[in-house]
Amino acid sequence: MGRVLRIILLITLVLGLVMTGCTSAPTPGAANGEGLPAYQLEINLPGEKDEFFIDSQGVLKSEVEISSADGRINLSADKATTFLDRDGKPLNVINAVIDPKPPLPPEDAYIVGLVYSLEPQGATFDPWLLLTLSYEPEELPKGVRENDLYIAYYNGSEWSKLPYKKVDTNDHSVTTQIYHSTIFAILGPKKVTPSTTSAPTQGTQVGNLAPDFQINSPDGQTMSLSDLRGKPVLINFWATRCPPCVSEMPYLQEIYNEWSETELMLLAINIGESSTKVKEFLQGHNLSLPVLLDAKQLVARKYGISAIPTTFFIDKDGIIQEKVIGAFPNKAEIEKRLNKILT
Repeated sequence: MGRVLRIILLITLVLGLVMTGCTSAPTPGAANGEGLPAYQLEINLPGEKDEFFIDSQGVLKSEVEISSADGRINLSADKATTFLDRDGKPLNVINAVIDPKPPLPPEDAYIVGLVYSLEPQGATFDPWLLLTLSYEPEELPKGVRENDLYIAYYNGSEWSKLPYKKVDTNDHSVTTQIYHSTIFAILGPKKVTPSTTSAPTQGTQVGNLAPDFQINSPDGQTMSLSDLRGKPVLINFWATRCPPCVSEMPYLQEIYNEWSETELMLLAINIGESSTKVKEFLQGHNLSLPVLLDAKQLVARKYGISAIPTTFFIDKDGIIQEKVIGAFPNKAEIEKRLNKILT
């Protein structure tokens, strides 16, 4: 009987140890509460380091805001941004280092300030990160204005200008959006010798000077295209009765939301509809982009509009750089064309 009792006690002890081992092991998701194991993403900027949690899919679990010790470079990202390496695996480290031997600038631009290499190169971010680079006023080449500065990336053979920019002349910084890691720098355009060719012809085709017009907003405010000279302008002709026009409105609104603090001017010109109808449409679709009324279709006729939507991309000098007939399928297609007028 004593032997049986000892066997029972031994079995009970073994089972107890097994159960203890099962319950004490960490369960996936314990660190983030969302069913996925948590990993750490280390971000190193000159003189500063921080760590952030990401999950096994590379998705960030909190917002990121980090600056170098000297304040010359800053990275920020929203929660749920995905960080992946070139092989599509979760990223575990980002290093921003000053490039001691940077690539030569393009022929038509200067490099302003320091050049940074974001490593490992080829990593991707979705949605884009915000990258801010700072400069000292004395680093500006003669004749370069602060508002003309922009951030470009080097793709291994040439510099490419990033479409989004926000210049802060008080902090002497430029902010852009980046979707991958590579080499980045602030560039400033060189002064171009004025052309001796004749003035461009006014018209509605690419290369023409866009016709001027005066037009009212739904609130009765008058504006003219000539008032916007010196700024890039996107003009979209549309109507509430046009399904393709309605389908692209959310993308135009996104462009306005992201670019309204820059020099870009977006004008959505409604053709042939009343102020009341347009206001109801804007409120019903939660739109706040600038809308103008061409009730008598005078501007539409001046621009030769035969189908809507039609969109014109006009540069700072008032020259039409691109004309698109038909609706944009997404925001990226609009941004692709903005490169032609954001110089």
